[in-house]
Amino acid sequence: MQTVLITGGARGLGAALSEVFAKNGYNVIINYCNSENLAQELKMKLENEYNIQVLLVKCDIASEEQVKEMFKKIKEKYASIDCLVNNAAIALDNDLESKDAFEFRKVLDVNLVGTYLVTKYALSMLSKGSIINITSTNAFDTGYIESVDYDASKAGVIALTHDFAKFLAPQVRVNAVAAGWIKTDMNKEMDPNFKEKEIAKIALKRFAEPREIAEVVWFLASSRASYINNAIIRVDGGMSA
Repeated sequence: MQTVLITGGARGLGAALSEVFAKNGYNVIINYCNSENLAQELKMKLENEYNIQVLLVKCDIASEEQVKEMFKKIKEKYASIDCLVNNAAIALDNDLESKDAFEFRKVLDVNLVGTYLVTKYALSMLSKGSIINITSTNAFDTGYIESVDYDASKAGVIALTHDFAKFLAPQVRVNAVAAGWIKTDMNKEMDPNFKEKEIAKIALKRFAEPREIAEVVWFLASSRASYINNAIIRVDGGMSA
């Protein structure tokens, strides 16, 4: 049975990723930071419904020491992993005048440095297999100054994808999924007028269900995508800039 590590795997897109991999027979290692109750509930659900093992590991991926400890705990249960999904990320949208260096660095520390750290320390357990990074269409085309730090971090994740894809080939394939708007709890409080304008830009005229993104990630991890490496795949419903 194969094993996947999913960062930020307890809620939103992460929970959908955990379920899609579990449904396809993977043991799932769910990294979380603050969502312990959700992680416990998801663990019970996945183990009961799919007859797989779920390991929960609390870790702030922006902390190198915590990342090291996370992999020590994983190695106590698993000798190796077959797939890493770098999903964990934060967004601290704010007016430009109010966004200071501390806030900017915090977003980069989680989204970019965290992705780097988890990938670096995962390599001791991932001698072959696949890495999928979750980036965003904001990395290519955005007009929202409020998310300048988030956008920069996701552009950085694309650069990491290219570098690791070349460094780890041919044993490990590294790709990224650039997601557009997703229907998650984070967007429930979105201003209705803003949401309407964003939906108008999307050819399919709706936000994605988390499962629709997760299925693409699983495909990239599977043997069906065995000749896909160093690719950035947009999954955004046909969104125009």
